[in-house]
Amino acid sequence: MVAGELRQQTGSIGVDRAKRWLNYSTRVASIYTNTDKVFKDLLHFQWPYGGQPFSFDLGGKLRGGTLHEKSFMAEVKAYRYEMDSATEYRKFVAECYVAFQEKPDRCDNLLWLSWAPFQAQNWHKHRSAESIKKHLLHADNIFRVFGTESAEEALGKLDAQVIYELTNRLWLLTLCEEQEGLVITSDHYQRVMTFMGIGEESQ
Repeated sequence: MVAGELRQQTGSIGVDRAKRWLNYSTRVASIYTNTDKVFKDLLHFQWPYGGQPFSFDLGGKLRGGTLHEKSFMAEVKAYRYEMDSATEYRKFVAECYVAFQEKPDRCDNLLWLSWAPFQAQNWHKHRSAESIKKHLLHADNIFRVFGTESAEEALGKLDAQVIYELTNRLWLLTLCEEQEGLVITSDHYQRVMTFMGIGEESQ
């Protein structure tokens, strides 16, 4: 198996693990992946410049408390160590910016869900307005988001309100195998769903 195929397989397994963990939190009302035939289009977007598409791995609706009926989309990275997480997170931030501008109703909560932290010394800054702005103006993103290579011109197009919204909507979740094992069992999950009068549509 070549490196690209191995990475794709690892990503698919990671999405399944993330989907299971989210489901077993009992706070997910519905969940789907970007390969589900019926719902996948809800997770697909296009860069404003360059004509290239992108997609999130998971999406759906949450339940209960202040999150009830709130939408979410998630990017999943099943890395065992940091690898290129910082680069991928930079891209994720730009994707969230574009997605919120296009479909804010799908962007109530934007989850970065991984098994390895990155740049731990700056972890508390990853969702700050300054960090988001820096990622958007990075050479990797500036043209596909703003249609220019000029930082000055891009600054003039930067939507400060969207950046503010992202600071409140971005989640950074870091799992581990032990944490996955601490959720309720499959049997208990079914009992909880039955008690709540909920079918299997969200599983």
